[in-house]
Amino acid sequence: MEKLGIIDIGSNSVRLVLSQINESGSFHIIDEIKETIRLGEDVEISGELSEDKIQKTIKTLDSFKNICEALKVEKVIIVATEAVRTANNKESFLNKVKEKVNVDIRVLSGEEEADYDCMAVINSIYTKNSLMMDIGGSSIELAWIKDNIVKERLSLPFGAVNLTRRFGVEDVVTPQNDDDLKRFLKNEFEKISWLFQTKFDNLIGIGGSIRNIGKIDRKRKKYPLDIAHNYTMDSSAVHDIYHLVKSKSLKQRMKIEGLSSERADIFVAAVSSLNVIIDLLKIDNMVVSGKGLREGVLYEHIKDNYKPKEDILESSIEGVLESHYINRDHAYNVYRLTDKLFDDLKSLHHLDDSFKNILKTGAILHDCGISIRYYNHHKHSFYILMNSHINGLTHKELVMSAYASAYHRNNDFDISICQFSGIINQLDVLNIKRIGVLLRIAEGLDRTMLKSVTNINTVIEKDSVTLKLTSSRDIDLEINEALKATDKFNQIYNKKLFIVKE
Repeated sequence: MEKLGIIDIGSNSVRLVLSQINESGSFHIIDEIKETIRLGEDVEISGELSEDKIQKTIKTLDSFKNICEALKVEKVIIVATEAVRTANNKESFLNKVKEKVNVDIRVLSGEEEADYDCMAVINSIYTKNSLMMDIGGSSIELAWIKDNIVKERLSLPFGAVNLTRRFGVEDVVTPQNDDDLKRFLKNEFEKISWLFQTKFDNLIGIGGSIRNIGKIDRKRKKYPLDIAHNYTMDSSAVHDIYHLVKSKSLKQRMKIEGLSSERADIFVAAVSSLNVIIDLLKIDNMVVSGKGLREGVLYEHIKDNYKPKEDILESSIEGVLESHYINRDHAYNVYRLTDKLFDDLKSLHHLDDSFKNILKTGAILHDCGISIRYYNHHKHSFYILMNSHINGLTHKELVMSAYASAYHRNNDFDISICQFSGIINQLDVLNIKRIGVLLRIAEGLDRTMLKSVTNINTVIEKDSVTLKLTSSRDIDLEINEALKATDKFNQIYNKKLFIVKE
């Protein structure tokens, strides 16, 4: 197990993210800290990093270094972006950091920054044809991601901090300033020919301002999950937030629920940038990415030093398995049996393969709650899944997977639609039960954890379903355990369940 620290010296803030990497290449975040320094402000004015902010950065880096040493972090990677990249006194800054803190900083090119953003997206969100947009303090990265391949990418030398200062939109936004900013952005985006070569499925947004836009929208809608990553918004919601924030003074803006007070002064420029490109390209919705440059650096390190699973969902599931000491042979066998039942009963449940990720996640991780306490562990499994931020699942799929995992016990576990209204509906609840009862049966068929059932031959008749099991062992216990799901199966599928050994 390795502890890795990544420090990102951005135009707005300096951040440290600490990760623990497992042998499989899966990881989880163990700490994160941010200091807002605004290095990009002075570069916009004078072309140089101010001495005051250089000293603040040095003190911050020294503190971050001490944290890493205290936690016995094996390796620390430090990267810097646009503000340092374009500063006339860049070399002086790097030398001072080396002298005072004794660390090396890698200054990324704009293209490298965009590449790391894309790596973060590709490794955490399933996408077919998306525009990636990272709104930083002094730069905006854009990339065209198609079928997990980066077709085009570039970095623009303006972002939330320098646009705010250039167009005077930190406090009250006048109609003239607003128009000037939008006109500038539109002209700059129109110079990028590849933006107009396709119709993007969506825009995947990266950066603190994007996350704040998502948080404001979740607060306004009383959204039941406080999860930034993979949150989807209609373009109309982005327009509404843009009109909301540009109509308010800085003082009024700071009272908007979901908006960080540290970001309120540069927020209009950020939202305007997003709003202009959505309008220009007629993009229907935006997906918030909770992962960006730092995660991209992390994924590169993992790829170079480990052998992670290629599929992003499987890699996330592997991480939960390792973190919660789950019996993986049992977990994967229950998944195999559940998947076989799902395929055999398609004529009854009418669910297509888009539900397979829900089934896989719920089945493999159904026992993860045992790491908290065996008794009522199905409830603990639900909690763990809901709080594991599993890559590759939409928020709806996450909720449905968590409920399916909790449904595996032979009890009267209740699925609450009220708790997650706005995410799941009554049909989703029925589909959870359709998958969950199959998971109950599969759990019973591997109750001894010996993988005794090697095959299932499913016979569907007018009033019944018979599971004919193949095994070289005595499986009376497994059959009796699986038959405990008979009443639920009858209730959900309206057929009697019989289980016999062939």
